Amino acid sequence: MQSAGSRFIGVATIVTVAYLAVGALSSAMSASETQAIAVWLASGVSFGAWLACAPGRRMAVLVGTALASLLWGLAAHDLDVVAAVVFAAIETGTIALGAWMATRGQREPPQPLLQAALMVTGAVVTGVVGATLANEFWRWLRPDTQTFAAEWRAWAFSTIVGILLVSPVITGFRGFAIKRSGGMPMKQFGAGAAMFALFLLTTLVVFHRSMHFRFDSIAPTLTYLPMPFLLLASMFWGPRGGSVATLVGAVLIIWLTANGGGPFAANEGFQGEAVIEVQAYVWVWAVLLLVGRALNEARRLALTTAREWQLRYERTLQATGVASVEFDAVTGAAVWGESAHAVLGPEATQLRNIRDWLDRVDAANRPFAQAGWDAVASGRHDTSNDAYEVHLDGRNLHVQARLAPVRGPDGAVERVACLLRMASGAQHA
Repeated sequence: MQSAGSRFIGVATIVTVAYLAVGALSSAMSASETQAIAVWLASGVSFGAWLACAPGRRMAVLVGTALASLLWGLAAHDLDVVAAVVFAAIETGTIALGAWMATRGQREPPQPLLQAALMVTGAVVTGVVGATLANEFWRWLRPDTQTFAAEWRAWAFSTIVGILLVSPVITGFRGFAIKRSGGMPMKQFGAGAAMFALFLLTTLVVFHRSMHFRFDSIAPTLTYLPMPFLLLASMFWGPRGGSVATLVGAVLIIWLTANGGGPFAANEGFQGEAVIEVQAYVWVWAVLLLVGRALNEARRLALTTAREWQLRYERTLQATGVASVEFDAVTGAAVWGESAHAVLGPEATQLRNIRDWLDRVDAANRPFAQAGWDAVASGRHDTSNDAYEVHLDGRNLHVQARLAPVRGPDGAVERVACLLRMASGAQHA
């Protein structure tokens, strides 16, 4: 068993190493004249770690972030110790503020849309507040710098995009474990792979260096062509695969732009401006993809919850010897519950209409059963209770039938719900 202290050090160390590694990768993707790194995915590491960790370990995340950003300020920005401490305070404090806002959506049962909305809000708060404070920091540290507007955009856009790309990957794989069964169906994976392949193909064409010569004036309008394929791949692959696809796709677009490809690189006012601008484009699509995955996940959770309640209901009916069936009030079409097979036998579930059921009722009681059905289906009565024998699977079963109308918004009977209870043991005919 690890002690609390060793766990704290472990989490802080992991965050520090991951932050510096991702920061180095981000810095290598693009050069910029601004003090802020034009591509900054490291903020998403700390933001996502805060969301993924238990509340008791979040202080370790902050310590790891503070240490990593302090080292980054010393090494990458050539700051002195005091300035590096201020730099680390801005980075750590704004990430903590935004991540705290995002955690307001973590509740049971999960609400994917609320979580997505608060993650976007937290990312924007982190980026905007951080950019504003950093602008004043650079103004104080280097008053001769004239590109404060560019500095603000670089910090804000790179931070927001980094959070929206990296954090969903970290939170999506929280609690991940490899399983032999119960994973994504192969058809679903294949459909997502096909969509992602189309995304890669169109991205390599649209963000190629020669696209201006190929498409001339319509080149800027083609930037949205790859993204529907990424959206479809993201929805096919779910929160985990979709977040990875979004990260890989966005990084590819940013990297191609940094190397002079795509419409954003056509005119640059300063080195790195195209990368900053393309991140605004990535930002919009990252939000759309996040919301799309949230809608898909909300639908999946709703279906899972409905199925769980259905199973509870059917188990209760089966345990008490009750079968359920719904009839269309007009056509008489039947929909049998899952307990019907166990309670009444396999033949019952083959009866597709109320007429088929009434044909199995013994001749002496059939008129009463028919009258009960007519009274409920027409809306004259709110309930009907009858007891009779039905002939099913070569047996005469004595059942108690209770019918009740299900009315629509206009008050008309749309369906008839029926509960069938075994009143006594079966008798062979």
